[in-house]
Amino acid sequence: MLLLDTVNKTTIWGGTRLQKFGADPLNTRVGSLYTVAGNEELTCTVLNGEFIGMTLHEVYAADPARFGCPQFPVFPLLIGLVDAAQDLSIQVHPGDAYARERLGAPFGKTESWVFLSPPASGSIVCGCACESREDLAAKVREGAVESVLSRLPVRKGDYVFVETGTLHALTAGCLVYEIQQSTDVTFRFYDYNRVDFKGNPRPLQVEEALAVVDVDKTGSAVPYESDRDYEEPYYGTRRTQISGPFVNERDVFACVTLLSGNLTADGMFLTPGMSAVVFPGERAAFSGSAEVMVAWPRAGEETK
Repeated sequence: MLLLDTVNKTTIWGGTRLQKFGADPLNTRVGSLYTVAGNEELTCTVLNGEFIGMTLHEVYAADPARFGCPQFPVFPLLIGLVDAAQDLSIQVHPGDAYARERLGAPFGKTESWVFLSPPASGSIVCGCACESREDLAAKVREGAVESVLSRLPVRKGDYVFVETGTLHALTAGCLVYEIQQSTDVTFRFYDYNRVDFKGNPRPLQVEEALAVVDVDKTGSAVPYESDRDYEEPYYGTRRTQISGPFVNERDVFACVTLLSGNLTADGMFLTPGMSAVVFPGERAAFSGSAEVMVAWPRAGEETK
């Protein structure tokens, strides 16, 4: 078992709610708290055992088979908590084929959200009210992107899966557990004319976004039930309660992320926001009680 440190990401739209999950208490703009990250650009540090002080990226790269994932050249999942104090940019993510052929990235980016707090407006952006890509391009040229956004009502406890090619954005008030493929390839259509911390306009990638958007794709919000598996092509998740040891019965690693409560393992005290990576077939000797998200990789390839 690997116990992981977290990584703060400061954003212009972030807030302070991730501090209760271990984010920097002096940083008032933490947008993402990455709790399981293992790619070359973004990686957590191991806090225990024989790999203490190494990064998850280094441990995985040395022996992917130990994680049950020899088919993945890099750690395949990226998990974090997201605090949207403001609306996020209107964006779209490419699929695997585009990411590999055009960007040299190992994955595209599908993602899922479990809403720990709902959006203040009651909805997020998930889909496009356009009949064609050409119609969307015209709205972009007119500066009228906001007029064609599809809104998806979301409540606390809902689950939303976002396919590649879907126009989407979290909106102000959202606090989510986020799981995605291990990449951060994002193309922005629109960002409300905001500037970065240096006062510069935030960059847009309109042409790339138009190349990968699918105006027919949308999302749905469903209540996320405890003790039930939710499986997508690249990952699965389960929300459950742990009281004592956790046995990973799968043939791939499992990521255990604390939402509330406290656990002790390997002489360390785990608090909300922290994660452990449990190897295939391993019995993790936790003590204590906590509500957790459990996640694992799946090997499904996109069909489009």
